[in-house]
Formats: sequence, structure tokens, C-alpha cells
Amino acid sequence: FRIIEWEKFAELAKYEPESQKPTVKALLIVAYSVIIVMSLFGNLLVCHVVIKNKRMHSATSLFIVNLAVSDIMITLLNTPFTLVRFVNSTWVFGKAMCHISRFVQYCSLHVSTLTLTAIALDRHQVILNPLKPRMSLTKGTLSISVIWVMATCFSLPHAIYQKLFQESTVRSLCVPDFPEPEELVWKFLDLSTFLLLYLLPLLIISITYTRLAKKLWLRNAIGDITTQQYITHHKNKKKSIKMLVLVVVVFAVCWFPLNCYVVLISSLGIKTKNSLYFALHWFAMSSTCYNPFIYCWLNDGFRSELKSLLRMCQKEPQMQDNVLPAIILPYQEAWVEQAPYTQRPSSQRCGLPMDNQEPGSVEPGV
Repeated sequence: FRIIEWEKFAELAKYEPESQKPTVKALLIVAYSVIIVMSLFGNLLVCHVVIKNKRMHSATSLFIVNLAVSDIMITLLNTPFTLVRFVNSTWVFGKAMCHISRFVQYCSLHVSTLTLTAIALDRHQVILNPLKPRMSLTKGTLSISVIWVMATCFSLPHAIYQKLFQESTVRSLCVPDFPEPEELVWKFLDLSTFLLLYLLPLLIISITYTRLAKKLWLRNAIGDITTQQYITHHKNKKKSIKMLVLVVVVFAVCWFPLNCYVVLISSLGIKTKNSLYFALHWFAMSSTCYNPFIYCWLNDGFRSELKSLLRMCQKEPQMQDNVLPAIILPYQEAWVEQAPYTQRPSSQRCGLPMDNQEPGSVEPGV
């Protein structure tokens, strides 16, 4: 190593010993383990429900699955490695994973923000222009491909300029190592990432859902001709607004402290504190396990599907024939791309009447 590299290693090593405390280690292991288990279970459940039900194979459902896949990716390829790094005060996974883990953290963040933006714009189109064609599966797949390409391109610099500093065979650190002028490059990359791939998408999402909320609250759906229909639409609008806003708010709140902290470190040169960084990192990673709970809370169909899966795990197949036909349909209707309103004969209705639902009014799109 060059002398400057050894100086950097010595500087970075100063704040590591606090992770050696057994209490801190135990607390982190439990905290991160909870996130990993909940995230994998919840997001795999979302993927299972969408893939299992053919009526849910729509563009919006693709975006929902894309969010889940992004969360699964960061849960598997970043969260466990970060935990081991903190507990052992060293990087033990080699040079390749040093780059991959960093890449996955940023790529997952970018995929999530861009996907949330795409969902917001899609919901805006569907609800404000209900007579126009919905986004097709082909266009949805193309949009997701573009999202992943953009996220990959924006994440590569963070992965490339990551270096494994190693002190013989005793200790290693996986840290950023930007080219000269190092401080300027680091500051520009972190600040541009924060502004263009976090704040800007959230601003677009906020404006979009503000317009959407106003329209939902002020407009009566076509066919609201009875008191019961009005009450049903009113409840669905409330659930829709809660779900759309809550998913975005939870994501933004979870990632905001870590993003700000990273920007402050690179822009102002403040000294990093190991326990603070990993606490913020844990809080950001916890965003991967909230969405399934939000769907379960605000969507009766998702909650019913979860109950049916639990019954299957408890080996009660005799209950499925009676339960599944009645409870899956409301969930499908909540996720499927609905066509413009048409009045159906009563003989064609099953589960919750689709005629009593406004397009997108109970859909858990963000």
C-alpha cells in the first residue's frame, strides 16, 4: 500500500472497537436477524400471491413484484454482510463481495425510488384518465427493464470506487476509495445521488399523489347511485389514500437519516461514528419489511390470502375449498388492472362486487 492508504486505514480503524462489546453485538444480531426474516417472508409472500393469481398479472402488479424483488436482493446481498462486518470489526468476504455488497445497497435504493415513481405516474394515468388504455404487461416489463438499467448505471460508480484495505491476514476494511481529487469526487457523487435519485423522485411522487388524492376525494365514481355504493366508495378512497401515501412515507422516512448522514460525511468531512452509522443503516434496511404489513393492514384480500397460507401450513386442506374462492377474489380485484367502469349483471358478480370499486381505489400501488 501507499503511505496515504495506510493512513486512511489507521483513521478508519479508530472507531471500530466499540463494536466489540458483547451487548452491542447481541443487540445487532437480533435486530438484523428480525429484519432479514421478516423481509424475506413478507416479500416472498407478495411475489407468491401475485404469481399464483393469473388475474393479477398486470403492469401494476409487475411494479409491486419489482419492489419486493429489490427488497429481497438487498436483504440477501447487503444486510447480512453489513452485520458481520460490524460484529467482527473486519471484512471477511473478500474483494468481490466488497464491491457487490456496495453495489446492491445503492442499486436496490435506486430501483425502489424509480419503481415508486413509476407506480405513482401509472396510478395518476389510470385514475385521472380512466377511459384511456391501461399500461400493458409489455410496457410494464419494458419500464422495469429501464428502471434496472438506470439503477445499475447510477450504482456502478459506488461499486467501482470501493476498495478492500487489508492489514496482513488480521483485519480488513471495505471502504470507499475515490480517485483524485478524492474529496471533491466523493462529495459530488453522494450529493448528486441524494438530490437526483432520492429527493427528486420523492418530489415527483408527492406532487402526483397530491393531485390524485384531491381527485379521489372530490370525484364520485360513475354509478354511485345508491347510499350503499357511496359508502363503499368513500371507504375505499380512504384505504387507497392511506396505502398510496403510507408506502412512500415509510420508505422516505427510513432512508432519509442514512442518506443525510452519508452526504454530511462526504460534504462536511465530519468524523463517522460506527454505532451511529450502523443504527442508521439498520433503520434504512428495515424499510424492506414494512410493505407487506401495509398491504395486510389496508387490504382485506391480502390479509385473507395470508390466512389461507397459514391454514395450508397448519395442514388444514379441508378448509381450502370453502375459503379460497370467497377470499382470493377481493384481493385480485384490489391488484388487477381494472377496465373503465361498466355495469355488470348481478349474476356475474362474485366476492366483492367490482362495480362497487373505483379503478385504483383499493389497489396497493404506491
